[in-house]
Amino acid sequence: MTPWRVFYRYWVRDHAWLRVLLPNFYRVDADLYRGNHPGYRRLARYKALGIRSVLTLRGEDDNTPNLLERDACERLGLELRAVRLRTVYVPPPATLLELVRLLREMPKPMLVHCKSGADRTGLAVTLYLHVIKGQPLEEARRALSWRYAHFSFGKAGVVHRMLDAYAADRAATGIDFEDWVATRYDPAAFNGR
Repeated sequence: MTPWRVFYRYWVRDHAWLRVLLPNFYRVDADLYRGNHPGYRRLARYKALGIRSVLTLRGEDDNTPNLLERDACERLGLELRAVRLRTVYVPPPATLLELVRLLREMPKPMLVHCKSGADRTGLAVTLYLHVIKGQPLEEARRALSWRYAHFSFGKAGVVHRMLDAYAADRAATGIDFEDWVATRYDPAAFNGR
């Protein structure tokens, strides 16, 4: 691929120029940071903060942003893992359980990101705070707020419907999130509504 094509695909088509201006980068706690899709320079700064691993929620496709991120993480010695989440659909059960597993097991401190650091990242941080750190769900859901460029109206609100269903089942039965996903969660009940 020509340098011009890489430049266009990353900086223009994938809106990297906007992410540089508005990184949406925050420290969640001593073990987790959240943000949007970083480039090499930001990853180098994050490594200097002590970050040891990166979890991208954009999947493992061989698109330009992912290829550049893989190269940057390899050059910097950062562990990179990927899960594909989508903004307007809740994921299949296996994907949610894999996300929780990675949040639990990856080297810390870690960075979790999607393209903008808003919707998918907000869901991942909510699950991290609730499932991994034991925070009450209502507190953990603050990770899904306008402060991080997430808005619950529109199609991105699908994650709120999923979390509302989990909260209702948890209140009624005491079920934990991973058991709920494995036994009661049905993405079709939320997607396409």
